[in-house]
Amino acid sequence: MSNQRTVNDEAEMTFGEHLDEIRKILIRVALIFALLFIVLFALKGIVLDIVFAPIRDTFPTNRLFSLMADLMGSETLRIHPDSVELFNNKMAGQFMLHIKSSFVGAFIIAFPYLIWELWLFVKPALPSQQRKQSIRYAVETPIWFVMGLLFGYYIIAPLAVNFLGNYQVSDQISNIISVDSYLSTVLSVSFAAAVAFQLPLLIRLLATIGLITSQGMRQYRKIAVAALLIFAAIITPPDVVSQVLIFIPCYALYEYGIRIAGRIEARRAKEEAIYQAKLAEEKAKAEEEARLKAEQETAEQNDEQDNTPNDTPNQEQPVEEVTSEQEEQEEQEEQEDDAYENNPHSIETILGGGVDASYNSDFNGRRNVTFGVSNDPEYRPDEEDSDTDKA
Repeated sequence: MSNQRTVNDEAEMTFGEHLDEIRKILIRVALIFALLFIVLFALKGIVLDIVFAPIRDTFPTNRLFSLMADLMGSETLRIHPDSVELFNNKMAGQFMLHIKSSFVGAFIIAFPYLIWELWLFVKPALPSQQRKQSIRYAVETPIWFVMGLLFGYYIIAPLAVNFLGNYQVSDQISNIISVDSYLSTVLSVSFAAAVAFQLPLLIRLLATIGLITSQGMRQYRKIAVAALLIFAAIITPPDVVSQVLIFIPCYALYEYGIRIAGRIEARRAKEEAIYQAKLAEEKAKAEEEARLKAEQETAEQNDEQDNTPNDTPNQEQPVEEVTSEQEEQEEQEEQEDDAYENNPHSIETILGGGVDASYNSDFNGRRNVTFGVSNDPEYRPDEEDSDTDKA
């Protein structure tokens, strides 16, 4: 693959880049198809032998039915391919037969490569999980296509050619089949079977996205039978044999699709159970973490409450110290005042009892003395002065 595709796998592509990528895919597919067409056109003998094999006695299906007719003794089962006569009534009829055969062969061989290229184009737009699922469709689509093509070529084509080529409404009419009509019949029944064999993939896709269920397919089985009969009538030539031969494998694939839908539902239920269990586990884990966090916060709050009384004395200790210092200072001042008052050399003793001296301390601790006249009624300053004079 190109480097551009690798880069675009990781980045979103614009509309122009999408068109450019589609152009590259178409060019690659066209080159492969042209190469295969040239090779098959050169191998004219091999291609035409494959085209005309269903009307030969050596064809495996013709030999199998002949053997069954011999064992059961019934000529009804015997295929008579030699009774089918082909003719060409156009100038370029055989040349066009050669081109058509080579073209169809090249398409059949290139079909798996075409599906793979389409898947590579769609893959970058899918999520990683859907990429893993989509690769199954990319692988199984060519497989079912080839299986249906082989079923139509080996089973339906010889029976349809034998029935239509030998069918008569009157003995006066002989069947001379044109080459174009023969080729169209073989290709139509073969490709019709190839398309019908895509039914399991269609059922898988619809069941995956939830549009159908196994229970619904069982419930509407009768409607599905009618729809398959109409489908077989549309994609096959206008004969009952081809229609029945297409319907039988289609109905078998429908029943197989019911099993596919059932397995998808069981897988989806299992994935849903795993998802719900995972959600429950995550929820329980989150609740456990929340519980542990709440317990841790509660423990931290309890530790803070336990440490609060131990810290309070340390905070109040300076206040107690200051209070005790003040009490000591006041007590010391009282003692000094008492000593000062009892001192014979104090101011009150010297001045006499008629003078009041009050002492106080200012903010800086200095002592202030205030003098005043005594309020004692027995105090007579004149007498004391006369006594002093007499002395």
